[in-house]
Amino acid sequence: MPRLLEAGPIMTTPSVCAGSSPVPIPATEVHTVFSEHVGTEFQAWIAHPVPGIMPFPPGPRRVLYVLDANLFFGTAVEMTRIMSQLYGELPPLVVVGVAYPTDDPVLQAELRARDFTPSSDSGFEEMAKRIPGAREPTLPEGERLGGAARFLAFLRDELQPFVRETVSVSETGSTVFGSSLGGLFVLHALFSEPDTFDSYIATSPAIWWDGEAVLGLEAQRAASGDLDAALVLAVGALEENPQIPMLAQFKMVTNVNRMEETLSARKHASLRLSRFVLEGESHTSVVPVALTRGLRAIYSRRP
Repeated sequence: MPRLLEAGPIMTTPSVCAGSSPVPIPATEVHTVFSEHVGTEFQAWIAHPVPGIMPFPPGPRRVLYVLDANLFFGTAVEMTRIMSQLYGELPPLVVVGVAYPTDDPVLQAELRARDFTPSSDSGFEEMAKRIPGAREPTLPEGERLGGAARFLAFLRDELQPFVRETVSVSETGSTVFGSSLGGLFVLHALFSEPDTFDSYIATSPAIWWDGEAVLGLEAQRAASGDLDAALVLAVGALEENPQIPMLAQFKMVTNVNRMEETLSARKHASLRLSRFVLEGESHTSVVPVALTRGLRAIYSRRP
């Protein structure tokens, strides 16, 4: 059984020093949220803003929802805090990490593939089997991919109301951040239910998934009219480097550029669109840069 984190501050546990104690992330808390839509438990890791040099403005806080919290929560919390505390580059944000109640990275990978993908992809399943150290899946066949619609319903109908009941947050101005398959999900959410969040940051989105099916979803959304949201598309310039053939085949840079060009050509009156191809960054190193650059782009447009 996966190990559940205890309620209280989120801890980062060293794995090498016997007898060492965990390092807490201050002003954080863990909540277990059961999803009727997905039929399982998630964890909401909530970080409150911490005062710094800049005084807090009055009123409820805006929320940043971070997918893959098991990977990115600490980075998101510390970067948003320091960017708010020192020079007011960002408003004080409540960071809500959507996490899986397990420390097993292989199981985390299975769960994120289930939740972030809108459909199956046989090529992905075959590729996953060839990864060194791959093991037999924990999830039953038929439940390993294609759960994005259920996961989006969980965020919209269950998690967001829970956060509003638990923390004093604004009814508007929420942002969702995801990378790779998480970036694919961000685009899926934008084109499926664009009013779920106010702003969307899709980093290195897996547009290649299932024969680039997300492009068809975008075309359907365009046919229905205006798109009222902020979207940041970000990718590392090294993600299509031929010296990294395993990564280059997914054409991350090409696809991000194409998505930006397609959306620009739609001329949505209410879409606030930004694109960043970040020099010197790879599929992993791009994450903190894309997050901070994306948040700055979003909030630079706000009074």
